[in-house]
Amino acid sequence: MKRTIILSLGAAALLLGACTQVRDVQLVGNWHDPLCAPDSSVVWGVFPNDQGSYNPIKASRENCAWFVEKQGDEPSDVKVAAN
Repeated sequence: MKRTIILSLGAAALLLGACTQVRDVQLVGNWHDPLCAPDSSVVWGVFPNDQGSYNPIKASRENCAWFVEKQGDEPSDVKVAAN
């Protein structure tokens, strides 16, 4: 019984693998610092346009909801409350 299930799952995996279409995808960003689309959704890859070009890529780090632009290289002063 287990052998039949395993063989069926293996055959299904091979069938799905054979039916998938390989596309040219340019990966952008990385797992720890992804790029985001203008609607703040995370972009992992970009498909080429009709001419085969990937430009312009409209995804950027500034579009991410968690992006905080650095104001400068100077460390900010920390105020300590006195009791």
